[in-house]
Amino acid sequence: MSRNPRRPSDDDHTLSPEEPRSSPSPFPLDPNALSWGDAVSTLVALAADDLIREHDPIPTIVAFRGDDPVAIVGLRPFETGDVGQALVEVLSLLVPLGADRLAFGGTGRIWSLDDPIVPVCEEGDLRQRAIVIALADAHDGPCRLATSVHPFEGTGTDLVLHPPLEVDGEGLSDAAEIGPAAAILVGALEQRTELFELTQPRDLVAQLGRVLLLGHDLALAPDPAASLTAASSV
Repeated sequence: MSRNPRRPSDDDHTLSPEEPRSSPSPFPLDPNALSWGDAVSTLVALAADDLIREHDPIPTIVAFRGDDPVAIVGLRPFETGDVGQALVEVLSLLVPLGADRLAFGGTGRIWSLDDPIVPVCEEGDLRQRAIVIALADAHDGPCRLATSVHPFEGTGTDLVLHPPLEVDGEGLSDAAEIGPAAAILVGALEQRTELFELTQPRDLVAQLGRVLLLGHDLALAPDPAASLTAASSV
């Protein structure tokens, strides 16, 4: 599979995106086998697998409707700062398909807010690399946000994952502090009723085609795939 970087932080750290690069490889997971309870470990494992193979992880989303999987998506390549557009393209399909739980994973660099100067110099970037996971859950009531930051060292056989840092939040104000990707996940789920009601079956089919043409790596669970297949034949 393939993935790439982005950005959150907790109260003591700031996360900065790395330059996006892509190294595509096949999806290692059947989307129907995904579990919401395992979303964090799944996304960390996917990123770690790429790092072990010395690929550059690309941001990945797993989406659920309650406990039922909807899809897994590796985002298309994007320029630094453009993760929002890539996310909107994908969420414009997943949320109208009924997704009410979203998990996002990417990589970036973190540093302590106590540092007076960001530790980047001509000799290199001294900030800690990390896998960052954001969970947005609107299945039972208002959207809840939880984020974990998983620092790591090295790649290939030298990869070492350190204990994660976690932060919980509620709503867009906390998401905005954590980063743009988390804010977009929460915002999309807070508008899911409107998106679901306004999106016609033909719109979903058109958005599916757009997502694929733009270069997102998409695997749908059987039920959403069957719904889109039926809609495409109307």
